[in-house]
Amino acid sequence: MLFSLLANLVISYYLFALPAPAVSFIDASQAVSQGQVFLNSRIYQTNEPYRNNNNSLGMKITATSAMVVDESTGLVLWQKNQDKVQPLASISKLITALVFLDNNPGWDKVMTINISDFRSGGKSHIYSGEEITVRDLFNLSLVASSNSATVVLARSTGLSPEEFVKKMNQKAEKLGMSQSHFVEPTGLSIEKISSATDIIKLAATAFSQAEIRQATIQSEYTFHILNNQRNETAKSTDKLLSSYLKINGGKTGYLDESGYCLTAEVNGNGNHRLLVVVLNSLSDTDRFQDLKALTQWTFDNYTWPFTD
Repeated sequence: MLFSLLANLVISYYLFALPAPAVSFIDASQAVSQGQVFLNSRIYQTNEPYRNNNNSLGMKITATSAMVVDESTGLVLWQKNQDKVQPLASISKLITALVFLDNNPGWDKVMTINISDFRSGGKSHIYSGEEITVRDLFNLSLVASSNSATVVLARSTGLSPEEFVKKMNQKAEKLGMSQSHFVEPTGLSIEKISSATDIIKLAATAFSQAEIRQATIQSEYTFHILNNQRNETAKSTDKLLSSYLKINGGKTGYLDESGYCLTAEVNGNGNHRLLVVVLNSLSDTDRFQDLKALTQWTFDNYTWPFTD
């Protein structure tokens, strides 16, 4: 009897000590069709969500592509044209930020703005000849989505434009973003393409970085120009920050060719986190409504066993 008890304890130890399975995208619609068999096969993944309402097929949204994934397990909870490839717009600043963090020359390094740094689209916030720290450039890139600040941020690494783009594509390959291609750091080029599936992979890694997460949840950012004592406050482009949702990180994007895009990591009840992306919504307002609708639908129609 003592031997049997010890054996059971050893088995239980190994079952619960095993590392969690590698996160991969699993289609929840298949999980639903498998029912309890699916849950039994993952009984020790106690936070894995399952559908509690099979009568609802999801929300009607304006976005042409979208995806909702459970962050902790990689389970796909809803998707629409998830592999459709299109221009990425400023969401690409997330991979620029990752490459920058790999090659950070120091947060207090001072950069001088050149005329050649200027890019169209949105408000630049910085002017030729001004001196600004790398920390402020990083925040301007992610909070205000400043294209000019993003160009200077990439230049601050000491990499040539070609070297920086090469590292962007190497980073994408490492993250498994097989449908993505990058040609410059800001997202202005329509040759910079990706898909909802790939953006989820990018968002998962980007929002796990404290520096990126902290920058993207700021509704505004005040910075200081060193050589003329100018102070300015830049506003975030992410209207989700003023919504009822708890946002852990997010990034907007817009081009005429990409439509209105948005990705975010959202906290739900029980500390469940969703990674959500909507691409090519009809308007600035629609992209935020689309993402909120998908998030609310998901939390209404899925249950996280043993934790809810």
